[in-house]
Parts: sequence; structure tokens; C-alpha cells
Amino acid sequence: MRKIFLLNLFIFHIIGNVLSNQYHSTFPENYDQLLDSITKMESLRDSSYTISVKYGKKIIDLAQESNDPKILGQAEKAQGNSYMYQGLFDSALYHYNRAIPEFEKAKRKLDVGKVMNNIAIVYRRTNRAELALETYLKAKEVYESEKYERGIASIYFNVGCIYHDFIDYKNAEEYYLIALSLLEKLDYGSRLARVNMNLGVLHLEQEHFEKALMFLNKADALNEEYGTPKQKATILLNMGQVAFHKKEYTKALDYYRECEEVRLKMDDVWGLPKSYKWLAQCLIEMEEFDDALIALQKAEDICQEYNLDDDLLEIFKIKTNLFEKVKDPIKALFYYKEVAFLNDSLNSGSRTKRLAELEFIHNLRIKEKELAIKDLDLSRKNILLLSLIGFILLATAFLLFYLRSRSHRNKLQTLSLEQKVRLSQMNPHFLFNSLSVIQDFILDKDNDKAFSYMSKLSGLVRGVLENSTQDYITVREELDILSAYIELQNLRFGNEIKYRFNIDSEIDLDEVRIPPMLAQPIIENALVHGELRNNPDAEIKIRLFKNRDNNSIDFAIEDNGVGIDIKKKHKLPHKSMATEILKDRVRIYNYYSKNDLSIDVIDLKTLNEELHGTRVCFSIPLL
Repeated sequence: MRKIFLLNLFIFHIIGNVLSNQYHSTFPENYDQLLDSITKMESLRDSSYTISVKYGKKIIDLAQESNDPKILGQAEKAQGNSYMYQGLFDSALYHYNRAIPEFEKAKRKLDVGKVMNNIAIVYRRTNRAELALETYLKAKEVYESEKYERGIASIYFNVGCIYHDFIDYKNAEEYYLIALSLLEKLDYGSRLARVNMNLGVLHLEQEHFEKALMFLNKADALNEEYGTPKQKATILLNMGQVAFHKKEYTKALDYYRECEEVRLKMDDVWGLPKSYKWLAQCLIEMEEFDDALIALQKAEDICQEYNLDDDLLEIFKIKTNLFEKVKDPIKALFYYKEVAFLNDSLNSGSRTKRLAELEFIHNLRIKEKELAIKDLDLSRKNILLLSLIGFILLATAFLLFYLRSRSHRNKLQTLSLEQKVRLSQMNPHFLFNSLSVIQDFILDKDNDKAFSYMSKLSGLVRGVLENSTQDYITVREELDILSAYIELQNLRFGNEIKYRFNIDSEIDLDEVRIPPMLAQPIIENALVHGELRNNPDAEIKIRLFKNRDNNSIDFAIEDNGVGIDIKKKHKLPHKSMATEILKDRVRIYNYYSKNDLSIDVIDLKTLNEELHGTRVCFSIPLL
């Protein structure tokens, strides 16, 4: 590997000399040539950052001789980008800070915003999230004033990166998705690849491996068309991490090796430690400890040289674990102490506190903008007053939310009581019609039918009254009510509506408990709106089976009526009381239960043209 690395350096040195001589002989003498040279310098980054930086220094010298602030600003910005991609962040900041005054002289406000955005990226990568957020917000104000939509989308993406750094996945994903939506409208391919890649990383860190792979594959496809080798290397690294977490170590190793190869070609000192770190972890899992130690040492050397403290901390942690595995307690203890020392020096807690303070300052700035208050030097008293007002507003909002929530809860409790009253009353039309049927039997002197009907009706009403006071009843009690209800309807209309229960043998009818009166309104709708009473072959099938996967009882109530789709086509201005009762029951159950109850209604004709009727399904968790 060392020989390959030296060979690559030698090849790049030769290429650099050739390119340097070539460009030196044809160096630009006017404005257009200078711009063209800056573009060439930027393209050199894809092969070598070192060559790009070397060429950039010559361009800056020529730009200074031109006395054109616009071209000098472009040259300084491009050189800053080359250093940033190489991981030399101090040098990048130096050139960015030289570019801004030049763009200001040239009245290039948008370019000032772009440089601010890049400075914010450097701050984020050097663990200064508070400065990064502050600078992103400044850049966003410039982009908004210039109506630069790509820039605004990139700010959303970069702020998402900050939240991602602080493991705030919810806010990170929210900002990423806003950026993704804006960039898709703009058809900005290279940046779309980056956003998809970060979404993949976000889901990878949450162990959503399939979702992570979906976003990473999208990123890879976009990068092939629009992206850069640097981004390709990062995608390869993340794909390797997915394979690593899925314990596909050989596959992961291939990804890490390919990533290392790309980054070596580019002199990517910022990215190489990450490649070596994951390469080492994979080798440790494969128990190839010597090779793992070589990779870790390469990473440590780079981190020490370029002050990459976050990566160095991870390297020390991995070395501690490695020496514990190979039973070398002295070295393990040494790196354990190094981890403790470096961890204390990073002091991540203060960064989180400063981030919260900056978000508060950002909210104050928005308020100032809305009130058109500009150039106002806020004193400590003013800040204290604004803080007090903000606290009062937050407290008021919380109080209003609490009162509204309590009001909603009270309404649902009232609705629950109303439902119990409704259940105890049943459908008044059904009761009135039942009494009329009994009266007709008496007038016709058919005392046997009158007595039979009265007996069944009293049993049904008694069962409903008893169950209306209960939140849950046994399956047997529910089925008894359904049987009594259908038999009463048969007596009333004089036709035999067939019904049958198909019950899973694993369901104990006397032990399993369900909410009462969920199925009765469905059967009532089948009889009335499905026109079963006019159908000589009318049949209702009630199936109950145990769903082992969801630990629930699944209901399926099927009739051979006209079907719900036909009924909708001939809809009459009639409000079904049974339907309203059922909807209220579902709302109440969902409010008080952790499991959402949903009811699926299917017209059988949609499943088979030869069938007709309706199937209603719902599932209740086992109690």
C-alpha cells in the first residue's frame, strides 16, 4: 500500500510540473483569460488538490496585477475552496476573508453571501457550530435579498447539517427535506446528490439500514452524472458503513478500500482519517488486528498533523478497544487516558449552550425585521425586556395550548357519555318499528308471534342496557346481541336473512374482551342500506380470527347486498344514525387507546366483477 501511495504522489508530481509549465507558458493576460484560468484551477481539484493550490497561487498574483476587485475576489474564493476541500481550514479562512472585501469593492453582494456560506462550512467542520449557524444566517439574508434560490436551498441543507452534528435527527431531517424539495424544483443535480447522501447517513445513524441504502443509491446515481470524486468517496464510505452494520464485512471492506483509493488520489487529508477509521473497525471485526493497527496509525498521523481533533478522538477510542482485544493492557490504558484528555478539551457541552443562545438571537432578529427596526443598538435593559416579553409569550402560548387540550379532552369525555346514552337507547327507529310489529301481531290475534317477538326484543334491550355501562364485554356477549338483532329483523319482515359466524378456534369467547356494539351498526347498515330485506337470498357472514402478528382479533362482516358503490351513485339525503354512532365509537376508542382503530369498507365488485355486496373489516387488540 505504501508503494502504491508513493507511486501516486510521484505521478501527480509529474502531472503538476507538466501542467504548471503548460499554463505558465500560456498564462492569461486579460480578464476573460483570468476567469478561464480560475475555472481550470477548479477543475484540477478532481485530480489533485495540491496541483490546484499551486496553480491558484499564480492566478492570485496575476489577479492582483489586474487591479480588478471582482477577479481578485474570485481567485481568492477559489483558492479558499481548494484549501477547504483539502482539509486545510485555517488557510481556507485566510483566503475567504481576503475575498469578501474585494467582492464588496466590486459591489458583488451575491458573491459575498457565497463566501459567507463557505466560511460557515469551515466553522462547522472545525467544531464551531455557534459561529457556523451565525454565519449561515448572515448568508441567508444576502441570498433572500438577491432572490438566489439555490443559495437559500443550500442554507437549509447546511443548517440541517448543524442539527445533524448535534444528533437532533428530527430537525436535521426537516431541514434536509426542505432543501431536497427546493433543489428538485431547481433541478440542481450535484446538490441533490449531496442532500440524498446526508439523508442516507441520517437514517444509517438511526439504524434504518434499508432506508439509508435507498437514499445512498439515489445519491450515487446522481453523483455519477453531476458529482465529484470527493462526493463519490463519501458515498462509498457510507455504503460501507451500511454493509458494516449489517455485518457484511467483506462487502464493507471493498467499499472502504475503494473510498481510500479515491481519497489518496485527491490528497484528501480531511477525508482519509474517516476512511482509515472504518477500514480498521472492519478489520477488527474480521480479527485482522495487525492490518487494523496500520490503518489506525495512518489516520492518527494525519489527524495530528492537521489538528483534526474529532477524528483523533475516535481513533483513540478504537485503539483502546483494539489493545483490549489483543490483551495489551498497558497500551489500552495509555489510549484510554488520551481519550479522556481529548474529550475534556473539546468541551462539547458549551457548544450546545451557545447554539441555543444563537437560535434565540436569530428569533430576535426576525422580530426586528418584521417591525422594521434597523441599526438599533440594544442595551442590556432592552435585551432583558425582550427576553421577559418572549417568556411571557411562551407562557401564554403554553397556557392556551393546555386549556385547549383540556377542552378537547372534556369534549371527548362528554362524547363518551353521550355514546353510552345512545347505546342504551339503541336506534329509536328500530324500537318504534319493533313496537309497531308487536302491535300488528296483537291486532291480528297472533299471540305466539307477539310473545316471541316481545321476548327477543326484551332480551336484546336488556343486553344493550347492561353493555352500555361497560367499556369492554366478552366476544360471546357481543355475538349474542348480533344474533338477537338479526333474528328480530327476520321476524319483523317475515323473510329469512341467513347469517353465520366463522370463529377462529383459538379465540376464547368468554375470556377475550372487546368494545361493545362495534359490529351492530355495520349489520344495521347492511340490512337497511344494503337492501338485504328485499333480497330473498340475503346472507351475512361474520368472521373472527386471531391475528398472531398483531396480537389482535380481526373482524370481517360481509353481506351480499347491492354494494356500497352502487348506493353512493343513488345517494339520498338521509343521515344514517348507525354510521354516526360507529364513527363516534371509533373516535372515543382511539382517544383512550394506544392502538388506532380503523375501519376498511370494500365493495366486493372491486375484487371480482361477478360478486356484489360489501365487506367491512376492523381489528381490535387483544385484552
